[in-house]
Order: sequence, then C-alpha cells, then structure tokens
Amino acid sequence: MHTGLVRPAVVAVLCALAGGGCAELGTAIPDGTSISVGKPSNGGLVDGVRLPDDGEGFTTRAVWKARDNRYGTDELIDLITGVGRRMSTRVKDVKLVVADLSSNRGGASPLWHRSHQNGRDVDLVYYMRDKDGKPFEPDAMHVFNARGRARDGSGLSIDVPRTWLLVRELVMAPEAPVQFIFMYEPIAWTLLEHAKQIGEPAAVIARARRALKQPGDSARHDDHLHVRVYCTDRDREFGCVDIGPMELYAEREAERARGDDLASAVAKLVTEHVADRAAGPAQGGGAVAATAAAALTPAGTAAFAAPMVATELRSLGHLLRTKTDRVYLRRWR
Repeated sequence: MHTGLVRPAVVAVLCALAGGGCAELGTAIPDGTSISVGKPSNGGLVDGVRLPDDGEGFTTRAVWKARDNRYGTDELIDLITGVGRRMSTRVKDVKLVVADLSSNRGGASPLWHRSHQNGRDVDLVYYMRDKDGKPFEPDAMHVFNARGRARDGSGLSIDVPRTWLLVRELVMAPEAPVQFIFMYEPIAWTLLEHAKQIGEPAAVIARARRALKQPGDSARHDDHLHVRVYCTDRDREFGCVDIGPMELYAEREAERARGDDLASAVAKLVTEHVADRAAGPAQGGGAVAATAAAALTPAGTAAFAAPMVATELRSLGHLLRTKTDRVYLRRWR
C-alpha cells in the first residue's frame, strides 16, 4: 500500500466521476506510472502512456492517428508492444494494425466508443488476405460475414491462422491478463476450430474460449476485435473497476504463484547442489543437481503444469456444455 497524498490529477478524475464530490483519500503513487480509474464505460486515465503510431510488428492508419485515442495504461501498452514484437517473428510480410485505445485523460468519446474510457481497451484489426489469397495489411476496418468474407465486395477475407496466432498471443501474454476479446461469435468459433485442427493444447483453447465473447448489448465486432485487460491490484486502490468475470485474472494469479513456487524450489535445489558438491562424491554429490535439472526438463515442466491443464479441460467441458458465447455488460454495471 502506498501512503501519502494523492496526486492532484488522480483527485480531479475521482471528483469528476463522483459528480463533484470527493471522498477523503489517503493512497498515493509517488512515481509517474499510469492509473486507471473507474469503469471502462465511466472512467478516466491518469498519466497514460501514448502508443507509438508504428513499432515492431504493429502500425496504425491515418483515421486513428487523427482521433489521437492512442493512450493506455502501462500494462496495456506493454501488452500491445510485446504481442506486436512476438507476432513480427511469425508474420513478416504485414503488421498488426492497432486502432483506438483511450484519449489522453480517458473519459467518454461518444462519437466513437461507449467504453475505452480508462486506458484498458484497445481495438485491433483482423489480419486479412486479399481476393487472391495473399496477405493484406488492412487499410481500414472491413465488416465480415459469418464465413469471414468481407461484405463490401472487396474480396478480402480474415486470415484465420494469423488471427488465431494473435488471439493465442493475447491470452497467453505475460505483460497483462486479458479479460475479454470481443469478437463476432461465428468468427470466434472459426478460430477455435482452426486451433483444434492444428493441435493446440486444450488448455490454451479453453482460455481463449473464455476470453472470446460477442457483446450482447453493443456492436457485434465483425470488423475488428476489442481487447480489454483487467485492473491491476494497484489501480483498484484508486477505484479501478472490472466489469464481469474475474476467472481469468484469478487463473493468471494462481499460475504466477505456482511459477514463483517452482522457481523457489529450483533455486533451493541449486543452492543445495553447491553444498552437495562441496561435500564431495562420498556425500552423494550430484544427486540434488540431477533433481534440479529434471525439474527444468520438458517432462518436468509438463508434470508441474498437469494440474493446471486438468483444470483447463474441466473448464472447457463446462463451456462447451453451456455454449457460453455472449456477454451482456449491463448486468455488471
């Protein structure tokens, strides 16, 4: 917990969201890191970070440059740049096109968005192919039908393998836990079917299924995918509010804890190995080191991950039975 005086910018945003009334605040963040305040549909952004118009693996277009909704939390910007960088190693002929984030200080942009108010939302344009089936770097958003074909007669289509790679990167990214990837449901199912056909792990498919949702009370997102990340624990101290399920956040926190436990265990084994070697062969030198090495092999990692995979498979079965495909955000307001 950070204590002290709250930065004036934070106070201003909180007062605005409260309709002019301010509660006494005793929490502060003394550095210049971002703060996401309120809800995606009623919030603000303090010390947001501007995403470059061009970067490794990503770019934007003039229409979104002109709006200047290019700001997000530290975590969202890290996510976009990290995913862009990793996608560039797999997709070398086109870049990921990034549309709107939030405005400089967040808040409503009624001409374009109902959400995107507190720095945790970003619109990404589908990877595409042209009428000849060649990779095409999107010039704009194009509306696609249930088969992933553009409705405007351009002959464009969604590049399913590359868009699946993008979704996979988003849900598995270490930079920030993704809560939602809003997407037209027929397109989502096409991506998931592709993932099954190429042998993606069931755990990865289950996580993607939980994130991929078609909103039931807004645009169906058949021309772009909309990504939202969770509030950080730090931002919740300033009133950042997550709307909807917390399952993916809890899952990522549990994974992080298991990873910390594994790292601690391996570090302990290595430390013991140093003492083991000092004791000499007569004292069984090398046995602990072998155990530590085994923990770092693919088989050892698989054994460590087995409980997580079992949980994922149970969740996948539940999702397939209930056919969860849409979310109604008004329920959680």
